[in-house]
Amino acid sequence: MIKNITIIGGSVAAWLAAVVFTKKKYHVNIFEGDSNSFGSQQISPNGWLALNQICNIEHVEPIFEPFNTIHIKKINSEQTLEFLTNYDLINKVSNYGSISREDIIEIFKTQALKSKRVKIYSSKIDHIVANGLNKELLDSEGRLFESDFIIGADGVNGISRKFVVGSKKNTGFKKIFRAVSLDNNPYQLTKRMLQILIHSEGYYVIYPTIIKKKKATNYIFVPNKNNTTPPKFLNSTLLYLIPNELHWISTHVQKNLKEKTSIYKQGTFLFGDAAFPTLPHLAQGGNQILEDAVFLKKFLEHSDNLDELVNSFIRARYLKRDLISKKSELIGKLLSSKNLTGHIRNFAIQSNGKDLIDNFLNPIWTS
Repeated sequence: MIKNITIIGGSVAAWLAAVVFTKKKYHVNIFEGDSNSFGSQQISPNGWLALNQICNIEHVEPIFEPFNTIHIKKINSEQTLEFLTNYDLINKVSNYGSISREDIIEIFKTQALKSKRVKIYSSKIDHIVANGLNKELLDSEGRLFESDFIIGADGVNGISRKFVVGSKKNTGFKKIFRAVSLDNNPYQLTKRMLQILIHSEGYYVIYPTIIKKKKATNYIFVPNKNNTTPPKFLNSTLLYLIPNELHWISTHVQKNLKEKTSIYKQGTFLFGDAAFPTLPHLAQGGNQILEDAVFLKKFLEHSDNLDELVNSFIRARYLKRDLISKKSELIGKLLSSKNLTGHIRNFAIQSNGKDLIDNFLNPIWTS
């Protein structure tokens, strides 16, 4: 029976896995590496429900910034905002908002470290070698480790995915820009509200959050093309909401490859973004990882057969994840539409926006 596992990565997914496995009295070695958390992530109702099953929700509530409504607007050529639709959240769903990634990792980390069976290494894993039943890991400090079972939660570019899936030279990536402002002006303009602003060069997602116990505003800009950068504005009103001095950080998210790839190979089980890269257009990356963790937790309450855990996970979660990925890709194409298609999209949002949002999000949020 396997009781010693290794977790590669220091992300939300890595520490979620640590929480789940330490509760079942597994010994865990976790290699955090140089994992860097930035900004906030949206927690939709399905994510909140999953979160409630993983940790003490009272620890989450002080760092949770709720949304009451979704506003979709267009930034026109005169740099003024044209209202398209709003979606009331209060009467439809509960517990939709944002949480700082740094804070949520700290909550999971604190919970996992209550167990004396957890050992943290600040190094990263550079090589995974599987020789029959034995798995060996070489870290960035040249040390060799053995493991019975490996959970790869080091993201789409991590060593775990390269070991399981292999390197794909033709893999497509979508560039995403992220920024955070601690200024009061943008926070006041977006308080209790998630805003989607459609621009000719891409679209913004802007929402309030809490960063290091301070009220803040989280920004995401998704360009139509990877070589496009967030535009600068001259309109004074728009500058209150999107200051030009924002420090944008670019990241890359893997696109849907339209093909099934393995998430398990020779004792290495991919988890989180390493298993299912998710485009951000539905804000379901973190929420689906929370649902994945709940599945692991419930399985381990009845069995400690990790091979069967992997098989059950694939059967139960792959179809849902594939559907989320396809829906997200479709939303991204719609929001990035230009010219005639863009005009048709805007008209559809203005005339039937609430029903469109219902049709896309309710099947996900109520899962």
